[in-house]
This record gives sequence, structure tokens and C-alpha cells, in this order.
Amino acid sequence: MRLRTLGALAVEGSGLKREKVLLLLAYLCLEGPQPRRRLADVFWPEAANPMNSLAQHLVHLRGLPGSLHEEGSRVEAALPCDAAQMRAAARSGQWQEAVSLYGGPFLESLTIPLGGDLEEWVYETREALALEMRGTLLTLGGQTAARGNTEGAGALAARALLLPGAPPPDETELPRLYHLLNLSAHPLAAQVERDARTLGVPLDSPSARIVAAAPFVGRAAELGQLAALSPGSFGWVSGPGGMGKTALLEALNRAGGWQVLSGRPEAQAAQPYATLAPLLPHPVRSAAEALSALNTPRLKVAIDDWDSVDEASREVLTLVARQAQRQEFGAVIVVTSRRHPPFEVRAHLTLGLLNPEDVPQPGLHALTDGHPTLVGAALRGQPLELGQGAKVRALPPELRDTFLLLALQDHPDLRATRAALNLHADAFARILSALTVEGLTGETGRVYAAAAIRHYLSAIYVQSQLLHLRLARALPPEAAWPHYTAARDLWEEADETRIAAVAAARADALIRRGHPGEARALLDGLPAWPELAVPHAWALLGAGQYAEALRRLDALTPPHADAPAALAARATALVRMGRHAEATALAGRVIGTGAEGAQAASVLAHAARIRESWDEARRYSRIAADLWQLNGDEEQHLSELGFVALARVRLGVAPAEAFDALLERAKGLPSVRGTMLVNYAQMLGQHDQWEQAEAALLEAVPELKTAGDVMGLASLFINLGVSLHLRGHLKSAADYYKQALNLLKGTGSIRTLGFALSNLSEIEGDLSAFEDVMEMLERAGQNELVASIRRNAQLVARLPPSPLHS
Repeated sequence: MRLRTLGALAVEGSGLKREKVLLLLAYLCLEGPQPRRRLADVFWPEAANPMNSLAQHLVHLRGLPGSLHEEGSRVEAALPCDAAQMRAAARSGQWQEAVSLYGGPFLESLTIPLGGDLEEWVYETREALALEMRGTLLTLGGQTAARGNTEGAGALAARALLLPGAPPPDETELPRLYHLLNLSAHPLAAQVERDARTLGVPLDSPSARIVAAAPFVGRAAELGQLAALSPGSFGWVSGPGGMGKTALLEALNRAGGWQVLSGRPEAQAAQPYATLAPLLPHPVRSAAEALSALNTPRLKVAIDDWDSVDEASREVLTLVARQAQRQEFGAVIVVTSRRHPPFEVRAHLTLGLLNPEDVPQPGLHALTDGHPTLVGAALRGQPLELGQGAKVRALPPELRDTFLLLALQDHPDLRATRAALNLHADAFARILSALTVEGLTGETGRVYAAAAIRHYLSAIYVQSQLLHLRLARALPPEAAWPHYTAARDLWEEADETRIAAVAAARADALIRRGHPGEARALLDGLPAWPELAVPHAWALLGAGQYAEALRRLDALTPPHADAPAALAARATALVRMGRHAEATALAGRVIGTGAEGAQAASVLAHAARIRESWDEARRYSRIAADLWQLNGDEEQHLSELGFVALARVRLGVAPAEAFDALLERAKGLPSVRGTMLVNYAQMLGQHDQWEQAEAALLEAVPELKTAGDVMGLASLFINLGVSLHLRGHLKSAADYYKQALNLLKGTGSIRTLGFALSNLSEIEGDLSAFEDVMEMLERAGQNELVASIRRNAQLVARLPPSPLHS
């Protein structure tokens, strides 16, 4: 239950109608615990027995469960009351809730006669509550205006002016009402202007109408905190440049009731108290005199940029802050600065980036990083780089170069950036701090909306390339390649060795992720430096271009041609072309326990698999696995163990026994596990366990997708197609082959592409296309694959057609 007193008088959920009883309850709700004698004298001053009258009315209230608390001679209301709730909400800054509770003037529906004291209390309370509601509406109107919604601000001001139960506005309310009504060109502005003229209250002239700026985004909480500052408070708003400190004060100005002043450094020498001059009498002879002029409880002053405030004004404001701490000052003062306050303040707000929920326009927060200056630029339809451009151009060269180098990196490497600039640590730290204070970067060096800055830099072609080159020379190899690519026209001879190493590392990473075609394209575009021959060959091998890989390696001359890495890569190319005898001889020349030794052992295992010498294949795969483990390459180690398992199955071990433990170990390595599942499925197919084989292949799909292994996925779909193809399920097989072909676009994997095309053309009965594919594979040196495809084609031809999937 709740007592309603605003616009009506009743207890919600109760049938109690006696007005005097309800009035007694309202008095207790708003005035707090009362002695019985006082209640009797106020409510029944002329009764023969006031205490008896009170007792009779309390009987009715006791019939409302939980409405009263009585202790000795004192009585207290225990029921919620809308007026008390409204007053509490307004005083705690919950203005929307307060407005929702105001249903009309206090106790307006009373019809019973009242004694003098009680009648005076009703009217005074009605007026006080209405005035509090008018203040709440004006505060909401100010906040609405601060956000650029002048129409909404005017509507709230009109509601405040015409509020039922409120007296005519006084000299403190008229300027605020006029300000908000005038903003929206509301018709009631003229009425307020006439009332103000009658009372002699000065207003802004109609011609000096304040125009709302672009919509003020975010900062609702900060606006609320500043609006709620009580008289005598000293507030400080700090934050890097561009975080919206000035915009926040402009919003307060639009809200009305605040005087906003700016620092005036040009006047510091000529005139003491230049910043505070609009508020002070002239001439001011001392800081104490200026302090006295500011000590006005109704005064609200906001001062923008502490560093630009003249020395005499700073002295006064420092005294204000000290007195405010001791609660000995009347005005509300708010100061903005890029730095923290140099003295204690009552309230300190720190502005940073806007939150995503503060920027409702889709995609705008991601585009701007929530940087208020950049959000404002975007809302005004300006290019983002203009939001920072003038500030960047005004920076000293060292700061500007640092900023631009940081902007070229999504996740700045501060050590490399410092090295690129050839700066000492202390100088670099000072530059970073200056950029952060300017609001151009975060504390980690990350540039806000760096993509927009990079777009701007791309238009300054040579300067941009030079910055990229300086950065590429300083970054670690795994991060340097994109910057070397962007600076290609400025490469120097001294860069070649490092560029080759960086390109090789990049290509290796692409191959490991299942993108050998991208690795090949990257290295195809570089000069034929001997240092890149082996990485280039591995990219070509990964893309299935075995003959091309062999030609790249054959072009090497000693000593590069005789290096173990080149021998291992050449042996791999030979074995994949089916020339296993040559591959075996070449792999035998590779000695040692490094990565080349592991690759050579893998070649010997592959050659043994071609010859179907399964014990030998198992032994060499085991050696290769051990060597990869010795070199700390867990992925290659487990990958080679997958071939050990394949050989074991060929030697008679059940597929599950050979693969189960390995598949468990490979969890967390999606590329390895996905490939292993494909091999497992092949062995299940060899044992006619087709359903389990298909299940293993389908389990491999998410693993290979997670790894981004395009070649692995293509191989998986081809295996699914072969599984169905061999059993005569031709339509489903063709669908899988087509999925594989879609994945293979742009990979450059001739071997895998040829395998899928040949199988698809066989299903579709296109003998001419089938033979064209065979010729393409033979030209690429895929003789072993051609022979295998022709054997499978003869096998399928002998199978009866399946009624399923066809």
C-alpha cells in the first residue's frame, strides 16, 4: 500500500475514504514522528477533547496494516507516501522518477474545513513540493538541452512554467525558464520575457539566442554529477585533449544557470584576474576582494582549461578550493584541465573514451574507438582524419613522426618504434606522455581510429613508404613483412638479407595455416634471391606444383644447392612426383638431427609408402617424428606420428587402436588433428568401415575450419567424395567434389585440383574433360597421381550403380 497525496488523496489498495484520517497520515508521512499532544493541537485546536479526537482517528489508521508505528507518546507513519518519495528522488538526482510521481498539486482534492495552522501547512507544503518539481523539470530541461534536444528542453520548461500548484516564477527561475524556452523558440518565451520585464529581471536579448550545437553524445552521468553539485562545491574535470571537457561545459551552458569562462593567457600580463573579470567588480585590489565577490550560493561557474587561467585568477580559485573543503564557501565552481587537480577538490571527474552504448549509431564506435572528437567529426559528416589532422600537423617533428609510426601499427611495438626513431628511452617516454595528454594516443601508444590516419598517410606516398621502411627495419620478423611490402619502392641493397628472412618466415606461417597458394604468390613476386629458393619450393610443394618446385631448386648453384635444407626440399619434390628412387638417394645425403634431417626421414617414409613397404614406412616416420620432437616442433611431431599410425594399420593394427590415443593428444592443435582424422578415415575406408569413416571426416571439418586450413578442408571434401564415389553414391560424391573445387580457387594446388576435377568429370561422364585433366597433371609431374586415378576409375567402372544418392 502507498498513500497518494499528489493530485488525489487515497491509500492504494484500501477502501478508507475519511479525509481527516488520510490528512493525518499525510502529515505524519511528511513531517516525521510527532508527539500525540502536538498532533491533537494542530488538527483539533478548538475541540473539547483534542486527545480523544486524535485517538478516534488513530483507530481508523490502525486498521491499515503497517501504516503506523506507535511508541509511548509518539506516533510515526510507516506507509510509503508519493510526496515523500518524490521529494527523496528529486534530492538524490533521480529526476525522471520524481517527475513520474508528481500527479498534481498536494492535497488538491481536500473538501473538509481546516484550522488555521493546518491550512497554512497544507498550502505551504503544496507550494514547496511544486517548487521542487519545477526545479526538477528545469534540471531535466537543462540536461535535454545539453544533449542538443532543444525542442524537448522547451517542452519541459513549458511544463515547469505552467505546473499546477506552483506559484509564479521568481527572479531566480525566470532566466532559466526563458533560456530553455528561447532555445526552442517556444511561444511561452514571450510571456516569460514580459514577466521578467515587469519584475525588472534582466534576460538575454531575443536576438542573442543560443543555438544548440551538434548532438552531445554520451556523458549523461557526468552531466548529472555536475548538475547535482551542491552550493560550496569545487569540482574538477580532467582528461586528455579531445575527450570532451570543453563540450561538457558547452552542454552546461546550454542547460542554463551556469556561467562558462575560458582561460585568457594573452591577457595574463596586461590584466590581473583576466579569466574571472566577467564576474568581478572593477578595479579588484586583492585576492580576498575577488574571493568575496565569488562567494554567492546561487552562483555556478565553469572555467575551461586551468593551464590557460591567469596567475591572479588561479590564486583566487585555489583559495576557493580550500574554503570549499572546509565548507566555508557558497558558489559552485567547476574547472577543466588535462591534468589532475593540484589541490583537494570535492568532486573529480575523469573523462576517457566513450562507451559503445554511448554511441548508438551502428559501427561508429568501432570506427572512432569512442574518441569524442572523432565521434563529433563523424556526426558532422567530416572525414575522421580531419578530427585530428590540424592537431597532428601542429606537433613538433619528433612527436609527429612518433604519432605516424604508431598509427601504422594496430598493436604498437613500442621498443621497435623507439628503435625506428633512434630515441633514448627517456625522450621516447616524454613523447608518448605528450601524445597521450594531447588525446592522440592511449597510454600503450595505440592511436585512436588508426585506420583513418593510415588512409590519410596512403595519399602521401613517399613519406608513407619511408615511415613503413623505418618501422619494418626495427620490428621483429613476424611483424615486419606488411611494412616491407608497403615500402617496396624504397628497398635498399642492405635490406635484402633481412627482407628474404622476413619473407621466408611469413611464407612458412602461411603454409602452416594451410595457405600455400598465398605463400607461393608472396614469394613469386620477389627477386630470385638464393636465400628464398627453399621457402619458395616449400610453398610450391604445398600448392601441389611439384615440378615447378623442382625447377626452382634446380636453378640453385653451389653452395646453396648442396645445403641440407635444399637437398631435403628437392627430395620431397621428387618423392611427391613419384620418383621415389631418386628421392631416396637424395634424402640419404642429408645428415644431422635438425629440421632438414626430420624432412629427409619423412621423405624416406613417403617413398616406402609408395612402394607399400609398410614396416620401413613406419620406421622412417617414427624417426622423423622423434627428430621433430627433438627440434621442439610439436605440431610436426604429432603430424608425423599420424603417418606412423597409418603404417601400423597397413601392418594389421586396427584403425582405432592406431589412431585413438594420437587423436586425443592432438586436441588443441586443430590443423594436425584435422589432418589426422582424414588419414584415420582413409584407413577406416580400407577396412570397409564406411559409416565410421564418414563420421571421422565430418568431425575433422570444424578442426580444419578453426585452423583456417583451406587445403586440409579441400582434401577432406575430396575424401568424402571418394568414399561415396567408390560405393556408387555419385550425386553426393559430385557435391563434395564441387565444394572442394570452390575451396581450391586461388590456392594454386594443381595436384589437389586435378584430383577433384578428374573425379568430377568421371562422374559427369565427360571423357574429354577427364583426359584434359590427366594431361595437365602429367605436365605438372604428377605421374604417380595420374596412375592412381586411372586405377580407381577402372575399379569404379566395374561397380554396379547404387540406387542411393544418384
